[in-house]
Amino acid sequence: MQSALEALGHAVLINPDRDAARPDIVHFHGLWQRRFPAIATAARKAGVPVVASPHGMLEPWALDHKRWKKLPYFHLVEKRWLSLASSILATAEPEAARLREMLPATRIDSIPLGLTSDARPDYAGARAKLGWRDDETVLLYLSRIHEKKGLDLLISALASSQMRQGTRLVILGPEEQPAFAQKCRRIAEQHAMRLPRIDWIGPVWSEERFGYFQAADLFCLPTHSENFGLVVLESLQVGTPVLTTTGTPWGSLKPPGGYIAEPREDSIAPQLDRFFQNPALSGEQRDTLAASTRSLYHWEQLGPRYAALYESLR
Repeated sequence: MQSALEALGHAVLINPDRDAARPDIVHFHGLWQRRFPAIATAARKAGVPVVASPHGMLEPWALDHKRWKKLPYFHLVEKRWLSLASSILATAEPEAARLREMLPATRIDSIPLGLTSDARPDYAGARAKLGWRDDETVLLYLSRIHEKKGLDLLISALASSQMRQGTRLVILGPEEQPAFAQKCRRIAEQHAMRLPRIDWIGPVWSEERFGYFQAADLFCLPTHSENFGLVVLESLQVGTPVLTTTGTPWGSLKPPGGYIAEPREDSIAPQLDRFFQNPALSGEQRDTLAASTRSLYHWEQLGPRYAALYESLR
């Protein structure tokens, strides 16, 4: 976003110090930060418009998690400073609709996130680097190992699916909830006879993760809730189809590019079955999927939309 805006001639300062020049717009990313209310109040007193992006932190699942702490704080603190915003910016229409219900007196806009890399399809090359055989069907999970992300649902659903011979599940991500990670491993042990080989890789960061996206046959994000689901975009941009849930805004994805389920084992398993019926995309299909994704989510298209929003508030 910063590069796209600067390419359009706008200066962007991230976490500027107090001596920085008076800004034209202040854009907050995220919530629950103690210094945000004071900064937002000072900005509005100075006549500077404020934009706030909750990034899913007001989604129902997120609010229900530690609800006893979040809801009182939201009504006592967060809601007050959010009322100062000239715009609350969602990353997709489902999030925007929920924000309009919560904050009916506030302007709500929606602009998606954009590509995080210039990575493109490289199925054969990426598989060769990772040592995955051509006759394997590889399912990839790449996200935090956290109850919100639904890895337990994926493992259970895979055990009850009509899985193809030669399937492998590759799991990448930090174990943010050790107890939940152990639960997932126990499920895998209990259903070991009905599950494929599972590789628990651990966290993989930076550009290295795109090699896994490129080499996978299906990326799986069986999440309970996402305001956007950036990893879905990262998979699509390299031409790898996605299985995800109605808890994301990607419900318009259709096979062979996408498989959408409710965040439940008995809904995910049939979508896995649909994928296993025809798991291999051709190189041309992957290129087409990647090209259509780039046409919608490249920052050359999104940068002017963010700039237009900021200019409309001045």
